[in-house]
Amino acid sequence: MRVLYRCSRCGYITEASSWIWKCPKCGGPLDLVIDGLRLTLNERRDLWRFSSVIPARPLASLGEGFTPLIKADFLGSNTYLKLEYLNPTGSFKDRGSAVAVSKALEFGVRTVVEDSSGNAGISIAAYAAAAGIKARIYVPKDAPEGKKSLIKSLGGAELIEAPSRAEASKMAVESVGPSEAYIGHAWNPWFIQGTKILAYELLDQLGHIPSAIVFPASAGTLLLGLWVGFNELVSLNIVNKIPRLYAIQAQGFASLYERMHGGNSGEPTKLADALRVSNPPRLEQMVSAIRDSKGDVLVVTDDELLQSWKSLLRRGIIVEPSSAIALSGYIKLLNSNYLSKDEDVVIILTGSGLKYIDIMSKI
Repeated sequence: MRVLYRCSRCGYITEASSWIWKCPKCGGPLDLVIDGLRLTLNERRDLWRFSSVIPARPLASLGEGFTPLIKADFLGSNTYLKLEYLNPTGSFKDRGSAVAVSKALEFGVRTVVEDSSGNAGISIAAYAAAAGIKARIYVPKDAPEGKKSLIKSLGGAELIEAPSRAEASKMAVESVGPSEAYIGHAWNPWFIQGTKILAYELLDQLGHIPSAIVFPASAGTLLLGLWVGFNELVSLNIVNKIPRLYAIQAQGFASLYERMHGGNSGEPTKLADALRVSNPPRLEQMVSAIRDSKGDVLVVTDDELLQSWKSLLRRGIIVEPSSAIALSGYIKLLNSNYLSKDEDVVIILTGSGLKYIDIMSKI
């Protein structure tokens, strides 16, 4: 398997033989071009069942992937919930972290640096600990206390608080020193090589591809992972189309919605803290993914999100508010006739509610 970096903005291309997190010519996001892609399943029941299409060795693994896919009969006979919140650190980010940290270790990196509102920081810290390297995580000071406590408890992780989510990103990038790597998930092409496996896994579990997938979106790592994964399956002649991708965004942090539909998405959300990304670096790719899949993007208010969160908790589904936004989006799509209860639809629940026990007691 030959792997190249290619800039999505200027077209710069080079061998992927060292750690690069953005284009050295124009500063744009990098993608990976994989030559000789072949799918061969092995007997593992985790992310690395699909190692033949992952351009990294499993040097950092905690058993991520193969999360349950359950029928959601309360929504429709052909509606499924993909329980990504049951990954090792409680979010879908573990797929990306496993691949990105494994690749960083392969390149000789001894410290990884991340900025995060919480889930990615927890995930990178855990996988760095599993790999025996250090992690430095920058988070906004108003990140949930439970998430900050988890980061601080993981071996070798240093937590640094920043005034805001945007400032956390700036501080992280500026702090990187020799033998360190900025692993920022919003930029990292290796991270997407982990999240793309969700597409392969859904096909493996369902036996076919769904008509549509509904999921939360902020920096675009899940959206682009699905897009890359399903396009690879098409290129391998395993499927002949990709599902319609429906990205659901939170009010006040809906760059994708505003780019595609215009207008202002409202006051910043107070509940969906995991979706607080204002300027995703891969925004144009996110637009292309939605359009190419014939999907769309919606905005959900905090009031709508709260009702969906309560509904899921009453059914024993312990997710964080940012996950519940996907159910709100699904309901809006049904009511707007974008979706039918007769078609196969997968709703992805991305993060665990166990990090929000203090908030749950108040709702």
